[in-house]
Amino acid sequence: MTCAFQPSEFMSATPETLGLAMLQRDPHAWRLDGATQQAAVHDALADGSRTAQALRARFAGLAPQQIACELGVPIELSDDDPMVGSLWRFAEYTPRPARIRLFGRGLAPLDRAMAGTLAQQALGGATLQDVFVAHELFHHAETTRTEPPVARRYRPTLFRIGRWHWRTGIAALAEIAAGAFAQTLLDLPCHPGVLDLVAMNAISSHSHRTRA
Repeated sequence: MTCAFQPSEFMSATPETLGLAMLQRDPHAWRLDGATQQAAVHDALADGSRTAQALRARFAGLAPQQIACELGVPIELSDDDPMVGSLWRFAEYTPRPARIRLFGRGLAPLDRAMAGTLAQQALGGATLQDVFVAHELFHHAETTRTEPPVARRYRPTLFRIGRWHWRTGIAALAEIAAGAFAQTLLDLPCHPGVLDLVAMNAISSHSHRTRA
């Protein structure tokens, strides 16, 4: 993952600013005009926060891992290689059957980097596992409700032939919403998008050590 902010900047960045940075890394976001990008980020943040509030009201006082258990979503700790192509995996949700996988080897570099003041600033009293389980719980919530996923609410046209349009969704919006969900559910000091730069630096250092 990459992030445009330096450590001194991203901790104080608003969810809207972080959301826009995340959106602009999506390969199709440039197809949306500036006003639509702003609206899409606002919609995603509101969706995530609203979904978390509903789940918190339903499961007051429970940790994300306990909520997952109540919803019948098992959590598995995997020792699989976190790298798939250019993607470094921390966690993933699969709907059929519903489950959340945490990649121990993927989380390890970030866990080492999130220490002391940095952890307090980014996570408050939560753990990385709390954040990533909460993140994936949003994806579960999206698959079990009737309204369209946020990633499909803004569908720019890739190309058209006559009246026929080939459109695509914006995957980054689901990640923005999932971050807002985790922030609201866990009362985090900031949107988990702040972990992007920390993760990039941690993974880069980890890869350098393993090659040495």
